[in-house]
Amino acid sequence: MGDLGRFVAEATWQGSRIETDDEVLAELAAFNRSFHEWLGSNDLLDPGNVLSTAIGQLQDDETRQRIQREFDAVLALEFEEFTPIDRAYLAWLTLDVPLVCVAERDSAIQRLWNEAGRIEDTAPALSVVDHTDTTQRTRPDAVASFLATGDQPGPADDGHVAVLESPTFEAQVRRIADEIELRRRADGVSYDEIAVVLQDSKAPIPETLRLLQNAGIPVTSATVGGLEHDPAARELYALVCSCTDETDTDSGWSVDRAHTTLTARIENPDSVSELRDGTVERARTDGLEAALWHWILETDLKGRIGRDETPLDAKTQFEHVREVLSLASFIDDTDLIESSWERLRHGLEREMERAASDRVAAELETPTEGVLVDTVRVVKNTSKDTVFMVNAIDRDYPADPRFTALFPTPHLEQLDAYPSYTTPTEADVRNTFSTESELQTRPLHAYYAALSRRFLAVGARAAADHLYFCTYREEVGGTGSNLQPSRFLAAADEALGPFERIRHDGIHSHGSAVEFALTRSDSALDEIRRAGVIGDPVDVEDVREDFATIQTLLERDLPDEVREAIRTRVDFAEGVVHRE
Repeated sequence: MGDLGRFVAEATWQGSRIETDDEVLAELAAFNRSFHEWLGSNDLLDPGNVLSTAIGQLQDDETRQRIQREFDAVLALEFEEFTPIDRAYLAWLTLDVPLVCVAERDSAIQRLWNEAGRIEDTAPALSVVDHTDTTQRTRPDAVASFLATGDQPGPADDGHVAVLESPTFEAQVRRIADEIELRRRADGVSYDEIAVVLQDSKAPIPETLRLLQNAGIPVTSATVGGLEHDPAARELYALVCSCTDETDTDSGWSVDRAHTTLTARIENPDSVSELRDGTVERARTDGLEAALWHWILETDLKGRIGRDETPLDAKTQFEHVREVLSLASFIDDTDLIESSWERLRHGLEREMERAASDRVAAELETPTEGVLVDTVRVVKNTSKDTVFMVNAIDRDYPADPRFTALFPTPHLEQLDAYPSYTTPTEADVRNTFSTESELQTRPLHAYYAALSRRFLAVGARAAADHLYFCTYREEVGGTGSNLQPSRFLAAADEALGPFERIRHDGIHSHGSAVEFALTRSDSALDEIRRAGVIGDPVDVEDVREDFATIQTLLERDLPDEVREAIRTRVDFAEGVVHRE
């Protein structure tokens, strides 16, 4: 179902016109048309179909002229990402009206999923005014330019480029956390001026957020909605599961598990059953949204969020609670589906599973107040003092093109009408990317390999002063084969490097402090126990030095709860149990 949903989204965004002789694709196109006919019969419009509908309206002279009275000229930003339907809408909107388009060469990423070619070739009617910046570049600028164009700019003395090497993905993120704290202490860089960048929405963004949070780094993200990982949203989801008549849900949540979750969340666990029954009764009389408000008010959910969370986390959780309430309101008001707890549960599960596609344009507001952990697409037009390019390994840069499980990739290479660009020629590859010096046997793979390099370049371009390419060697529980650094990173290192290799094992973040204190105290105590049983020698000076280090960590600027947790864990390893 996920692949079918993505197909509908991409086809809708491009105007839903699919002409093909392929039986399977024709069936999918027919489904898409019938879906939109059903929406129209119920006075609904898919968000992806807004431009197609608007173009039809703008073709009426009276309608277009009435709209054009509202402005004197149009300025179109990021024009290099405008797809054919975007440009068609812009052309009708600005018919006989001054139009200025601003674009950046060698930076299109989203548009290239839909069509090949440089931006200059897509709008030949526009006159081109070159505003190329010829000022001295920093080292991150030079590296980003080389990755985007293959050109080797002149020497640059300002800025810093380094490679952060780690054994595993988890270690990579922990070392990023350490380097973030080093930058803050050494250069006074704020969290807001740091970005941790992954390739696209299919990358492990939630895992990266979690690992950084565990290390004590405040984080924020636009790509990950966060409902699945948000405690307040999960509480409301547990409530919805508890109120359904089904014993088990598709997601594995049972009524008992939902009850346990609610009991752990609210301040008076004994009242959960009574509050749940009151919520169900409120839904019968006033609807789902009113029922959720009943729970929120009776359990003081808003107050708990405000008291227990940091301002940044509280703001995020309030937004997620609002999303859940909005979905409940829609189910209450629509005549298309039955208003029930089961429908609300299905809707929440769908929202939790949904991730924004990098191939379909979306309005995104870049969040602040924390380290930005997001995709290349989100950071494209931002500038941060420090940027970490995560997973700069040959598996991700270049990454194999990922389209859909509905068709095998070799079949897609022959399918012109599929709503993604799947049939490039050798000429398309050369005309689109100046970095492609040698073609593979299959132009499709060469095209998307070059697009992967473009992604790496655009992400690197966001770095103003410090740029880190982060690599790791093997997967946890994998076959033991080594993951190689990206070939594009290797080419940049050879052309503009050598880049500094960072392999520090210092303790700079709260997460590293906790990890060292717990692991070293456990191993030291194990060594001492073994010495008494089998006579293994123990270097007492090393143990004393490690525990002196742990004591120093406890005296640093750790939060009180972290310091107390370390002390309690060390005491517990020695057999000391604290009771209150």
